[in-house]
Amino acid sequence: MDPSRRRLLVAALATVVPVVVLAVVAPAVVTPYFLGMLPTVVAGVASLRRAWLLAGLTGALALVAPLAGAQVWSAVVLMTLVAAALGLAAGRGWSSGGAPAAVTLAALTVSPPALVDADPRTLAGAWPLAAAVLAGGVVTALVLTLLSRGVPRPVHDPLTGPELRFYVSALVVVTAVGTWWATTWFPDTHSWWLLLTFYLVMVPRTGDITARALARAGGTVLGGLVVVVLVALDVAPQAMSLVVAVGVVGSVVTMLTAPYWVYTIFLTLTVVGTTTGDAPVAGALERVGLTLLGAGSAAGILLLARLLSHRSGRRADRPAGRPAGQDAVPAGSGDAGGAQQRTDRERRPQGERAADDDP
Repeated sequence: MDPSRRRLLVAALATVVPVVVLAVVAPAVVTPYFLGMLPTVVAGVASLRRAWLLAGLTGALALVAPLAGAQVWSAVVLMTLVAAALGLAAGRGWSSGGAPAAVTLAALTVSPPALVDADPRTLAGAWPLAAAVLAGGVVTALVLTLLSRGVPRPVHDPLTGPELRFYVSALVVVTAVGTWWATTWFPDTHSWWLLLTFYLVMVPRTGDITARALARAGGTVLGGLVVVVLVALDVAPQAMSLVVAVGVVGSVVTMLTAPYWVYTIFLTLTVVGTTTGDAPVAGALERVGLTLLGAGSAAGILLLARLLSHRSGRRADRPAGRPAGQDAVPAGSGDAGGAQQRTDRERRPQGERAADDDP
């Protein structure tokens, strides 16, 4: 591991300390704090400025999301705007952290946890929840700034042209339909896990779309089964808190060092363990099915996008007058680098994480 990545790993691990403490002394606060921490730490790996921006935006919208979720139409409008912003951010190369932020808002819109006696869908119940989310983001951004300032970060190429338009359209349509479905038929349940899986799989520039979808589904199944087994064994609350703490640490470490499927095991273990409510086993089993549905939907859309992108690229690369069957890019041509980049992505082994693959 190079020194820059090592410093990022140390900084990211330091952001986990408050979560570990909260898991022991205030377990109820772990979920909203983690929902604020996760998008910020992912964004901070790519840009400190973006980490601060995302921490503030997520915290502010965390106050709006539970209130919007009280009505189907307002929930759909909010999440559709979030999806559009997530897609347009990819057009500037700002996709890091966007998917986890959308996940946070989906969770708070469909099924907000209650931190106080007041209903979380009222202002009195929503503001403590938003404060915890904001605290998770701000503390995480502060730790990352103190420990990783000056560390070079990878620059992500923006999406452009038809690929960007397709990406934004797919996010908006699936989010609108998924939010309507969740808030109409399954309000205040774990149905938001469908959107979680869709956002985490539906990211731009993945090395192998099919492998990513299968890895996300497989990792979620494994992580959920761990929680199911622990609940079946009737482990003590302290033991479950320890498992959640291990999941948080593992999520951060594997985000930077391990294949995507390993990362999803720890991420699922953490989120399932902190959001199970009064029916942990049912919650874990529901998430398994919703994950398979979300991963399959995202993979199908991305495979279609790849097909359309390749066909569009072949038309753009073909010089005027060249027969339709001759699509080779001449050596030394201006697009040779782009063609080689596409080829390198296609040849990447399944399960391998790339610098432009956002968790």
